[in-house]
Amino acid sequence: MSQTENANLGYAWLVDRYQLQPMPLMLRSRLDSRVRGREAHTDGHQTSLLFERKYHPGETLAGQLQFALKYEGVNLQVLALLFEQTGSDEISKWLKGSPTSMYARRAGFLFEMLTATELDHETPARSRYVPVLDDNLQFAAPDGEKNKRYRVIDNLPGGKHFCPMVRKSAALLRWAGLNLKERTRQIISEYDPDLLRRAAAFLYLKETQSSFEVEREKPSHNRAQRFADLLRQAELDEALTPEKLADLQNAVIDPRFHEFYWRNEQNWIGDDLGYRQKIELVPARPEDLPELMDGLLSTVNRARNEEHLDPIVLAAMVAFGFVFIHPFMDGNGRIHRYLIHHILAQAGFTPRGIVLPVSAVILANLERYVECLEMFSKPLVARTQYDPETPRIPAKGNEAVYFRYFDATPQAEFLYWALERTVTEDLPKEIDFLLGYDRARNVLNDRIDWPRNTLGLFIRLVHQNNWKLSATKRQSHFDWMTDDELKQSEHLVRQAFSDSSVD
Repeated sequence: MSQTENANLGYAWLVDRYQLQPMPLMLRSRLDSRVRGREAHTDGHQTSLLFERKYHPGETLAGQLQFALKYEGVNLQVLALLFEQTGSDEISKWLKGSPTSMYARRAGFLFEMLTATELDHETPARSRYVPVLDDNLQFAAPDGEKNKRYRVIDNLPGGKHFCPMVRKSAALLRWAGLNLKERTRQIISEYDPDLLRRAAAFLYLKETQSSFEVEREKPSHNRAQRFADLLRQAELDEALTPEKLADLQNAVIDPRFHEFYWRNEQNWIGDDLGYRQKIELVPARPEDLPELMDGLLSTVNRARNEEHLDPIVLAAMVAFGFVFIHPFMDGNGRIHRYLIHHILAQAGFTPRGIVLPVSAVILANLERYVECLEMFSKPLVARTQYDPETPRIPAKGNEAVYFRYFDATPQAEFLYWALERTVTEDLPKEIDFLLGYDRARNVLNDRIDWPRNTLGLFIRLVHQNNWKLSATKRQSHFDWMTDDELKQSEHLVRQAFSDSSVD
């Protein structure tokens, strides 16, 4: 068997050849002697691209990088680590030998962006402009700034300081084709505006409660109301700033732990088991936060009032990027979920005056949510050295490059899945519940003189227990009802939730 049979290609080759330490590649290319042409195989979040021998680009940085850009897209994390190690010689040589090559020009542009080092190059004016990202492979900004030096269009979804990438996986392409934005509007249009106003108040409260419960917290009435009010403000046309995020943080935590800017010490996420700490994530270093958060906020604000990017993909990049960076000591999880709503509202995905109960879906599927978070946290923890008992010793292995340029495809897939379920199942279910509740309340109120605060409780208990009031609940709350009253009331509740013809 020849030396190149079943060999790694593209970014995997570059990682091996230069002993780079990126996060695990979720897209890997290699030669396969059994393949004719090329094939793609996906197992969970891992995709393998298999190529026959004729695709081998040679054992050079330029050849392998051109292959990667052509078939795998742009991996900024690998490129940042690569260029830091190799310097400019190989890229300069490639550009000098092929000054009009679209791949060499894209590599040159990315080298300058990632290293802040200017190369000795000027692309001939006759060369046509080409996009930095191939939008057949990755989600890219629809409009980009032209770079005259390399005659490329910068359609990256973010910038130098923060730019997670999202691949156009088969799952994401399927979800994007569902047009959930229009589906949401169709569902909303089917209901009476007065009912929707009541539903909106209920949904804001439910989203608030669910968001706290994800963190295993039960908020006070005041804290819950503050967060609900913040969710209502997510649709306001305003830029996100450090001050705005600090206000959000202060609104969701105890006043004793208010913060007014990014944390200035290293934090960690996990459990203190007494005899040792179980670390689940060591977030970004405090000294890296200003650039990282400036990049994150620039990415959000750049997309305001324009179709900058698929809004669900953008929300995944920013919201999960935020929670991985963890810029505050506390309150990050709730702000992370607030950012989802903010971005969807700003992009016009969510109808005005409505919040989608995404946190309720997350709460009902915590294992899937945790798996999504661990796609990033587990490999990072494996390479990070940090002891919470000696916090003054800086962490190692949690460099900014891992938070700046992570592959957010799994997070985008999770958020699309959660929103599809929210829009097609939970949203209609919640509105229909209120509709049925109103019908039941109206008809039962006319039949029986209910003691104070018992009618709503009766409806909820019967609805939750398959249209029957349990013996225990009857004894503790409704022992005053006769058997006939109970039987008739149960029937009316069931009928109210099944149709609109309650007599």
